[in-house]
Amino acid sequence: MRITSNEVQAVKFSVALRGYAADEVDAFLEIVVKTISEYEGQHDRLQREVGRLRTALDECRENRIAEGSGKARTVVTVQADEAVARVRDMIDEAARTSEQMVENVLEAGEHLLDQFRAAMTPGAQQDGPAAR
Repeated sequence: MRITSNEVQAVKFSVALRGYAADEVDAFLEIVVKTISEYEGQHDRLQREVGRLRTALDECRENRIAEGSGKARTVVTVQADEAVARVRDMIDEAARTSEQMVENVLEAGEHLLDQFRAAMTPGAQQDGPAAR
């Protein structure tokens, strides 16, 4: 299950006897929302860049094919192919890294929300820091 910054921002915890301090939970949730929002923004920017680079790569390929049909491949063409391969690898790596970063933050946020929900549930185990 993926969770967005808007979903985290919309979470409201009920007040429970001997539960967590609401202002501390709210402050932490603000940090989680800000962090997830930053990663969502970074992910969106990287996805747009990946799309732009893939489009440019496809255009270069189409131009090369149109210009080079019937001609022998030259050293320049081989170098261009190598450069294109390197750019494609960089694009793929950037996309994987971005997606993994977002996944890590979302998983951490979900885990923390689960912990808060469990702590705020009536009858939850009261041997955490707030119970002492």
